[in-house]
Amino acid sequence: MLLWAPFVLVHLGGQDSITAFSRQDNELYWRHLLNLATEVAVAGYVVGRASWPDARLRAAVALVFLAGCVKYAERIWVLFLASPGNLKSWSRFVLSKKLEWRQRQPSREEAVKMTRDSLNILMSKGGSSSGRQLFLDAMPLIPDVISADAPLNQTRNITVAAKNDLPGMLKKFLPSDSDSRLNAYEHVGALLGFCYRRLYTKDLLRERHIIYNDHCLGLIFFAVLDLIFTWVPIPVALALFMAAEKGLHTSSRSAAADIWVSYLLLVGAIALDGASAARFIFFPLSHQLAGMGWIKRQISRDVTRRPITKDHTSIKKFILDTLLVSGTMKKWNIASSRGQVALKKEVEVHSSGDSTTRRTLKEAVEKTVRSGFDFPTSVLIWHIATEICYYSHSDQVEEHNLLREQKMKEDKQVSRELSQYVMYLVFKCGVMLTTNSEVVHDKAEEEIVGVLSSFRRDDLGDKDAVMKLYEAGISKDDEIQMIEHHEEPEEKQDSDHEESPDIDRDAYNHMKKLQQSFEALKSPVLPRACAVAQELISIENEADRWDLIAAVWAEMLYYTAARCGGGFHYEHLSTGGEFATHVLVLMYLLGPFLPPAYQY
Repeated sequence: MLLWAPFVLVHLGGQDSITAFSRQDNELYWRHLLNLATEVAVAGYVVGRASWPDARLRAAVALVFLAGCVKYAERIWVLFLASPGNLKSWSRFVLSKKLEWRQRQPSREEAVKMTRDSLNILMSKGGSSSGRQLFLDAMPLIPDVISADAPLNQTRNITVAAKNDLPGMLKKFLPSDSDSRLNAYEHVGALLGFCYRRLYTKDLLRERHIIYNDHCLGLIFFAVLDLIFTWVPIPVALALFMAAEKGLHTSSRSAAADIWVSYLLLVGAIALDGASAARFIFFPLSHQLAGMGWIKRQISRDVTRRPITKDHTSIKKFILDTLLVSGTMKKWNIASSRGQVALKKEVEVHSSGDSTTRRTLKEAVEKTVRSGFDFPTSVLIWHIATEICYYSHSDQVEEHNLLREQKMKEDKQVSRELSQYVMYLVFKCGVMLTTNSEVVHDKAEEEIVGVLSSFRRDDLGDKDAVMKLYEAGISKDDEIQMIEHHEEPEEKQDSDHEESPDIDRDAYNHMKKLQQSFEALKSPVLPRACAVAQELISIENEADRWDLIAAVWAEMLYYTAARCGGGFHYEHLSTGGEFATHVLVLMYLLGPFLPPAYQY
């Protein structure tokens, strides 16, 4: 039984493949340090007070004690390195180094070469196979993205974009008949897999061959240390325990059971070490998180009560292509927009059309995507409007183009999936929730329940339920007109204040936001969503309609991904990763798409 006391340290040290289950666990390294001191003292006291019938048994206990101390100390060290406080210090250090690097800026040719090489690795199949290159690409992600509430653009991307060299580099990855660019998601998955292993496992201590790739002596030194203090002690302890005299002078069942339990502990420890070693050797980084758990776990169902589809190829392709196209057109502010860029493009395309259509789109739809509008409320309104448009079929067929029809179907499905995913991020994960967002969400749910309460649930299909909501929302035009009537004098009052130089701007803006918040609370959501849906349906060409809706949802996803906060991405790495994290890393790698710090 004396062998069991040191095994507590081995148990607390844990497997190499996991040191923490969540971000909060990494903050408890001080508690683990106290546990280490306590357990070492207790185990040392128990072992020191014991009488040993065989020196080999004492040596076995000493080896288990050594292995337990080393394992637990390694875990505490890894917890400290991955703790949010240490990561923030690391981020500040990296930022200071970037500022120094900025002062001695490389030549344009050097920046272009680095960016071109990085893009080729990102887009090429098997580009993440080099362990050292993967290490070099992944390490900046932790201080720049994972641990930063305001993610930073890569300095070289800013430099190359300013010289107008980056659009041409991105354009070559846009052939319409090639899906090879989707390999970017594999590379991003591998990078996030490295981040996961850096934050939640001991692999940073085991992957010294990557760090010391060019230093043979350093590699040999650390390999010998790992061998002596990590892998050898427990097997040697088992051999010594088998050969040692156990001190059994009676054939009591309890003594025999103690021996078998000791064997079980030793063999179990060896098996766990072997499993960790096998995972480290046989499972490459490219398979870590490549499947991305994103929305498939616990997404709340929408008003149609249908879960999201499982095939995400089309949505991944759409998000990546939208980024590439935006880069080729030098629209680097796509993550600062919430649909304004897509709406502006739609208005420009139809600028020669009916002025009434242009005015309707500009005055109604634009209200929900402008920067001053509450973002979660905007997401909720567009989510309901997207569902209404999804079940509103257009009987007009303007052209028989199979490719355009196929694209329209893809945009339709992508729009719905993005709608559900952004809703999941905002209202399920609590990303970017404002003071009144949850109240508005609950109020919208009450409105929907109130409309559908007069119908039996089994009597209405998904389409019928959504269309009943649409009809009820349209019938409340008087309420919408009342809301608009309230907004007009406010706008006039705003212009009067702008002409008055003596007004305290900060106090006025604060009161204005409070008034807008109050009006948002008392204003029904369903009529506003139906008004947006009605104006979208007024776009006669269904392909153009879904192209606009998909583009708006893509911008909302970019906007959300850049503002989720480092804690969100850090935490969700432990549960399989979020698609928003993959999108954020894509924006980080492809160009200066991330907003400046003052826009967060």
